[in-house]
Amino acid sequence: MNSYAYYNGKFGKKEEITIPISDRSIFFADAVYDAAIGSYDRILWENEHIERFLKNAYSIGIEHKYTKDDLSALLKEIAVKSMLSSYFIYFQISRTNKKRTHSAINSNSSLLVTIDPITISPNEKPMKLMLTEDLRHRYCHIKTTNLLPSVIASTKAEASGFDEAVFVKDNFVTECAKSNISIIKQGRIITHPKNECILPGITREHLLSICYELGIPCEERPFTVEEMVMADEILVTGTSKLCRFANRIGNIQVGEKNISL
Repeated sequence: MNSYAYYNGKFGKKEEITIPISDRSIFFADAVYDAAIGSYDRILWENEHIERFLKNAYSIGIEHKYTKDDLSALLKEIAVKSMLSSYFIYFQISRTNKKRTHSAINSNSSLLVTIDPITISPNEKPMKLMLTEDLRHRYCHIKTTNLLPSVIASTKAEASGFDEAVFVKDNFVTECAKSNISIIKQGRIITHPKNECILPGITREHLLSICYELGIPCEERPFTVEEMVMADEILVTGTSKLCRFANRIGNIQVGEKNISL
């Protein structure tokens, strides 16, 4: 089976699952989501993804019945039903309300899960990055479905021949349209601190954890565009890409310098 889905108790092929117009993710992007990669019934960093998902739902006041164990069991069940050896699994919880109204009072919750095949393998090809002004809201630390700025930036980047768009606010790099970004300078990892300007990426957290274990110095602080251009290496991290390096920002050759960590 190629793709599989679940919505409020119903399992089936993605094209068979219907979402009612009362789901507020359609009108208001009133939903949070998370995503992971996995193989058979093993989901990479499952606990971290579910914990972030539940924390984000709580952050915007979505009331629901799901516990961590409930979600873990459901995701594993869908993974098994899909019969995929490697996959990308997406899960979203939204509010539903019969009346289209901005207020979310008296809303119920809806759970959507989709699973698609993916090839999980290291990608050694360097990435090409494009700079773009960060015009997003101040809730970047919550993984909501309100992704229009990222959609616009990603579309422009791909149309221009780039792999990813890098958001810049007041000359400081925040993150990418769909991933986190870090730099290496003089044997030190530098990455934007966790605050409302970036999503606290799980792959980012594991990168920092491994660096701490190996005694590699890490700084969680904002860095400028100039620092990124002059960095010894640029790292882009995310759920599906894990950790890749970049060698171009616009028309400027960057990174790929001799480094020792």
